[in-house]
This record gives sequence, structure tokens and C-alpha cells, in this order.
Amino acid sequence: MKQKQFDFSITQWATLFGLAIFFLCLPYQQALFNSFTYNFEVPIYEAMLFIFAVFLVALAYMARYLKYDSLEFVFGIGMLLIPVMYWISSFQAVAYHNAVLMVFIYGLYAVFFLTALSLVSTRNSSLAAEMIMFLSGYAIVIVGLLAATGQVSIKDSIWLTSGTYRLTSVFQYSNTYAGFLLAFFLCAAFAVVNAKRTITACLHAIMLVPIWVSFMLTYSRGALVLVPILVLVILVFLRLDKQIAYIGTLIVSVAATFIVLNPFTENYIDIAKRVTPKSDYEKPYILPFRDPAVLKGWLILLAASLVVTLCVWAIRKAQPWLERRLVEWVKRKYSALILPAVGAVLGLLAAFTLFGTGITGKILPQSIADRIANINFRQHSVLERMTFYRDALKLSADYPLLGAGGGGWNALYEQYQNNPYISRQAHSYFFQTLVEIGWIGLGLLIVLIGGVFLYYLRHYWRERTEQPRHFVFFILAFAILAHSLIDFDMSFVYIGALVFFALGVLGAVYRDKILVPRLSVLNKPRWRFLYPASLAILSITLFVQVFQEYAASGLYLKALNMAVKEKRPLEELLVPLDQAIANSPAHPTYAYTKIDWLSQAFQQTADRSIAEQAKTQIDRIMAFEPYDRQIILAKYRNHKDLQEYKEAIAVLEEGISKFQWDIKFYEAAVMEYAVNGRNEYPRNPALAQEYWNRGLEIYGEVLRRMDMLKNLPEEQLQGRSFQVTPFLRQAVGQIYYALRQYDEAVEILEPLKDGDFHDPYIRLGVRFYLASLHQLGQSDDALMARLVDADAKERKELEGLLRMSS
Repeated sequence: MKQKQFDFSITQWATLFGLAIFFLCLPYQQALFNSFTYNFEVPIYEAMLFIFAVFLVALAYMARYLKYDSLEFVFGIGMLLIPVMYWISSFQAVAYHNAVLMVFIYGLYAVFFLTALSLVSTRNSSLAAEMIMFLSGYAIVIVGLLAATGQVSIKDSIWLTSGTYRLTSVFQYSNTYAGFLLAFFLCAAFAVVNAKRTITACLHAIMLVPIWVSFMLTYSRGALVLVPILVLVILVFLRLDKQIAYIGTLIVSVAATFIVLNPFTENYIDIAKRVTPKSDYEKPYILPFRDPAVLKGWLILLAASLVVTLCVWAIRKAQPWLERRLVEWVKRKYSALILPAVGAVLGLLAAFTLFGTGITGKILPQSIADRIANINFRQHSVLERMTFYRDALKLSADYPLLGAGGGGWNALYEQYQNNPYISRQAHSYFFQTLVEIGWIGLGLLIVLIGGVFLYYLRHYWRERTEQPRHFVFFILAFAILAHSLIDFDMSFVYIGALVFFALGVLGAVYRDKILVPRLSVLNKPRWRFLYPASLAILSITLFVQVFQEYAASGLYLKALNMAVKEKRPLEELLVPLDQAIANSPAHPTYAYTKIDWLSQAFQQTADRSIAEQAKTQIDRIMAFEPYDRQIILAKYRNHKDLQEYKEAIAVLEEGISKFQWDIKFYEAAVMEYAVNGRNEYPRNPALAQEYWNRGLEIYGEVLRRMDMLKNLPEEQLQGRSFQVTPFLRQAVGQIYYALRQYDEAVEILEPLKDGDFHDPYIRLGVRFYLASLHQLGQSDDALMARLVDADAKERKELEGLLRMSS
């Protein structure tokens, strides 16, 4: 990195300026979260368009300085294989649009990795990269605290869940924010003890208390468990005197935070109650800075931060003396392992003291102490994650090599899930990657990340006594990836960009230490521009494709605006919507909107040709999105509109196989078998019997799955409700009645007596209940009176039912 350290390149610094704009300005739209839904896509497209354009500038620098026989080229090819794997897996993707979106996202990650790998090659560029990283992280922390003190309003920046106000900042998800804060807390502590100038160390020290306070207010137990593990890993790579200074800085910061945490948390909760909207329709309230609660919160933070800064100043003053005293120890081979080993023992004792004696309740706010007290391997969040991971392995067994494509988990998890949880993310970066690009793709990703880490640490270890400052990028990438093992941090494109940028920096630091002579032939003039030119073509291609998706989103919004605000007729609405579909043929949201509008038009006009148009659109999008619930339900309704009842039943059977814990598919299927069996009985009794038997089989499957849920651990949450609903009861009751099994009909329909008689399906069930009683020679006059009071037509309906059954 010393070479070219005084060179000045316009392209290099223009690119770094572009990356700074990304990291400093673009995280404030939900940190560019990729939820595989339309609502979150537009900010991601905008970020991609900007970064792909910036990369073209970076390629001018790369074309000039690239050396093919260094590891820069090898690491670069390794990174490019990941988006290539996503592209290959898209050919068998179960959700094609999301698969292509992931190709774009990993193209974006590749840009950050390759740019850092090529451009962060001098001392000054390394300092710039470090500054960009810290400014971006600290800005998000400050914004989070502004939200915590009621100074700014960001949707869900304070997340009320289970009666607890959890801080989320721009992420809108507290666990990811906790992983982010943990990484920056460890990075800031390293910067404090490793900074050359005291003023720089003090500037970092000022942020330690705000970061740790924010971390505690996320109430994240998983991130808290990772703290000692990550600290021990980092200590191994520090010089002994730096280890002591690092531990001292952490202890001082945490201790100061715990001293002020109780009053700050109480103040924070009071503010949260005042500013958090009680409903989606209520506007958030912003407190003025002069508000006493706001001033109190900031004064608490300022006082604790100043104390920590003074302690840091004292620690730094003692560092030279400490370094001289330990100079002989530092020379010993295993000196770096002494303090981590002692720290591990003390950490275990501290954990026993905290969790075994109940002291946490005395030194921490009660809400935080309760969360910490519940840390164990039987808590519901741990059990749920283990279920996710087992289901991911089951899923990957059917898509072992290349995976199910980007968004594969989101599309398929309900077909493989053990219980009816709802989770659009696998809660593990590596398990989700396994599902999306299979074992081959996951293997390539692990080899790339592991290769960069091992190569960096191997060479860093030789000069660790100098404690080079670029180690901060290892702390950042390693901490976030470690937390990503147990959560979906990398689904935030901002986080992913940060990690791959850090990995690129690590790859750049020692990239010239090992040369690959066989590749030196590519340094010749006729070959050297081939790689940058290929990257330029890829970048332009991605830019054009992303712009096409971005344009489609604009056309879709135009169509929605015309429908909602301008109340335009359907033929006018379909013009921009069809243009959006033409730009993005595989987008399920655009296709479903058109299907839904056509369906509404059919309901109003009964024009069969409109339903046929909807059918054509459904068949087209089903080729891209065979697991989209909305599309499957639209297909079912379309067959009903066209009076294609056998096909409608087949769609429900497909829905049951793909969404095995969605009770609504079971309800609709049993109802269809009951009604269609009754309609078929006069002309085809055998077919009617088949329908009714299949309806009872589906009911039996519901009961079987309900029994399965009884085997869940007591601490694990079930997820969505899955039980015999009133709608399902009346449908099964109709089948029992048709089969003349009146005792069974009475038994299953009897609970409906206590239902809401304003519900037509409750009345229908009660009607069959009274008819079954009649067939058994019994009656319930009081119930009959209640039924008739609810709807006078019910008496005739019951009499008609009895006549049909006689």
C-alpha cells in the first residue's frame, strides 16, 4: 500500500467521492432493505443506477494500474463468480423477478468489492475509505439517537414489540441495527487505541457511549451473546499492550454506559410513548430541542461521553509506558494468546455472576434486564431460528447444486416449513444463500470470504506488532458476517455493500505479496484492457436493465395514481400498466394488478372476454412466478368466474401442496368439494362421492397437522393460527350431511351455535346443524328462533334442505 501513496488520480478520488455519497446519503431509505416486495425496490434501483455509473469511472483507473499477476485479478474473478452463480440459478428460479433482482444486487456488491480492491491501494485512499466508513456508521448512530430523543421522525425507527420500545434507527429492524452497532463499537474502540493522534482517538471515544447505549436499546440478545466471542477473536490479533488498552477502553465505555443507562432508558421510554404514533393514520410528533426530556437525554449522553473520553486520554497517556514494560512479553511467541485466554475465563465467571445471581436486575433497566435474563438455548427466538435452518436444509435438498434462485426462500419456505411461522427471510445469510444458489454457490462465497480473511490475516500476523490501521476493516466485515450467521443483516443492501467494500479493502492491502507469474502475459498491451472492457460492458448492461426496471416502476406508479386519484376508466389505466409489464414482464406485482383490475371489471360487466384476458395474463405470469400466493388465488377466482369448477379445485389442491400451513386453502378446498359434490350428485353420484371423500381427507390432514403442532417445544411460538375454523366446520358439516353421517355432522357443527349469526357462513352451518338434528329425530327450537331472527329467509332455506334430503 506504500507504493503510489503520493500519486494523485482524478478517477480514483472521483470514484471514492461517489462511494462516499452512497454510504453517507443512501442508507436513509430503510438501509436499502431487499424484502422481495415492490415497495422496497425503487430505492435499490436508484442506488444501483448511481453506483454502476460510478464504476465506469473506477474502470478508467483500473485499466491503468491493474496487474494481472497479482491477487487483485484472482480475488476479482472470485467475486464475479457470485453474481454469475445467481445468474445461472435464475434459469431454474422459482421466482424469476427476484432471482434477477439478486443478480443486480450481487453485481452492486461486486462493484464495491472490485473498486476497493483496485482503488484503495495507497495510504491516502485507505485513510479516505476508513473515514467514509466511520462517518457513515456514526451518522446512522446519531440519527438513531435523534429518533430516540424525539428529534426526527423515521417510520419504525422505534419499534414497539411485546410492550418494548426497541431502537432500530434507519433499519426498521432492531436485530440488524444491533449487529451494525456491535461492529462499529468494536471498530471505534480499535480506532481509539490505535490512532496516531490523541485528538483522533478522542473523536472516536466520544462515540463509544452513544453506540453502546443504542446497542442496549435494541434489546438484541443474539448480538449481546456475540460480544465476548468477537472481543476474544479481535484480541488474538492485537499486540499485548494494545490488548490491555483495548480491553480497558471497552470496560470504561460499557461501565460508563451502565451508570447512565437507567435514567436514559426511562427518559427514552417516556419520549417514545409521546412521539410514537398510536395508529398508521396518526402523524408522528417531533419534540423541540428545548423540551426538558430531550435536553435531559442529550446531557446524559454528553456527560458519559466526556467521562469516557477523559479515561481514553488517560489510557493513551499510559500506553507508551505500558508498551515499554511489556516489550519482552510481546516478543514471546504466544504472548497474544495470554490475555484472550484469561479473558475467556473471566468472561465465563462474569456470565455466571450476571445470569446466576440476578445482579443484572440491579444494575440495568428492568426491561433490558428481563431480556438478558431470558438468554438461553430454549428461548423461542433460538428455537425458531433452528427451525428455519432445518427447513432451509430440507429445501436445499430439492435444489442442491444451483439452488432455487434469488428469493427462493421467500417463494418456497411455506412448502417446507415445520410449523406455520411467517418469515420472508431465512434469518441467516449463509442458509439463505444456500437456498438461493445451492451448495456450489455457497461454496464459492465461503471460499471467497474465507480466502480474503485467511490471506489478509496471514500477512497481517507478520506485522501485527506495528498494528496497521487497516485491521479495522477486518473487524467490521468479520463482526457483521458473524452476526449474519443468525440474522438477515445482509438483506440490507447498504450492509452488504459495506461488508463487500471492507472485504475489497482487505484484499487490496497485501495483494502484491504473492504474484502469479502465469498471468503476467495478460499485462501486455494487447490483453491488459480486455478485463476492464469486459467489466465496462457488464456494468453498462446492468445499468440498462436496472433502468428498465426503474422505468417500469414509474409507469406502475403512474397507473396507480390514475386509478386512485384520477379515477380513470380501465382502458386508460391499462396503457401505462401494460407499458410497465412490457418493461418488466416477470414482475408479479404489475401482473397481479392487471389481473385484479380485469377481475373487478368482469364482476361489474359479466363480460366473459374480460375474464379470458385475465386468464391469459395469469398463465403468462405463472410461468415466472409459480409460487406466488396472490397469483394462485387469482387463478382460482378466474376459473370460478369462467365456471371452470374442476380447474378451480385443481388450483386449490396446488395451493395446499405449496402452502401447507395456510388454513384458507384448506377451507376453500373443502367448501368446493362439498358444493361441487352436491351439484354433481344428481347426474354422477360416484364423482360426488369422490369429491366428498377428498374433502374429508383434507379435513383429516388439518387434524393431523394440528396434532403435529402439539409436539412443538413449549417455548417455541407456533406462528399463524392453524385450527378448525368456523368456515371449515360448516364445509365439513355439509359433507357429513350429504353422506348421511348425521351424528358426525352434529358433532362438528355444534360449536357454531355460539357464533355470530350475522356471518352468512355461520348461519349456513347452523342450518345444516338443525337439519342433521331433524334427521336424528331431534330439534332445537331456541336455536331455530335465533336463526330466523338473524335472517327470516332461513326457515325456507332449512325446509328446502330437508326436502332435498328426503
